[in-house]
Amino acid sequence: MLACKTEKKADTSASEEPQKSDPIILSPEEKQGMELLENCLKAHGGMDIWKSFVGLEYNLNDNGKQVYQLTHLKDRRAYLKSKKYEVGFDGKVAWAVPNANEVSGKSAAFYYNLDFYFIGVPFLLKDPGVNISYAGKTKIDDRTFESLKVTFGSEVGLTPEDVYYLYINPETYLMEILTYSISYFDKENSVVSSAKVYSDYKKVQGLMMPHKMENFEWNDGAMGKSKNHLRIFSDIQFLKEISNEEVFEVPQDAVIERLEV
Repeated sequence: MLACKTEKKADTSASEEPQKSDPIILSPEEKQGMELLENCLKAHGGMDIWKSFVGLEYNLNDNGKQVYQLTHLKDRRAYLKSKKYEVGFDGKVAWAVPNANEVSGKSAAFYYNLDFYFIGVPFLLKDPGVNISYAGKTKIDDRTFESLKVTFGSEVGLTPEDVYYLYINPETYLMEILTYSISYFDKENSVVSSAKVYSDYKKVQGLMMPHKMENFEWNDGAMGKSKNHLRIFSDIQFLKEISNEEVFEVPQDAVIERLEV
């Protein structure tokens, strides 16, 4: 579509002043939310360090299943490999070899960046189209957290209907709980019914990264029972360059899923 647009030449006459865009006016909740997010990002190591890297790789023990995952931080191409499958995203299509039957949701498009987004929060909340607002102080299991509500613009990703809440330790400003809805398979489902508890934080190349996540039920603002689903991250490494970008490319025998945004 870009090729169909005609380019308007700039008028360089001195009499015409450049147009000024209207200032963005934030509500009190949005302003307080952005301030809390900045404190959280600073506690996690800061955006400057995050942006200095090109890639992120790690090994993941997903409830006993070992998976290697690599994500290009600049364009979000991805490559995942286990004993039973390979999954990737080349920037246009998601793919799986031999198929996606063994991955979460049985969909390469759903799965290829699933764990990356969980481990990439809060840094990924600075992506374009992410809306942040302060959600107040919240008590969970006799502990008080500062909370953020996260929604997404209609142009963001495959599931802009999703809603996230971050629960932040008011003393350390580390994120400890993430609750969320899952609308990928049902666009009408925006009910927040799942929680992840983040723990075992360790500093990795200047950034505080969780090495353990546990899934819990979430009912009407209260933590429920454990879902007995653990994610253990190891060998987390940030990369200044990705030596072999061919891994993102679609293999000839792959099953392809086009991302319908």
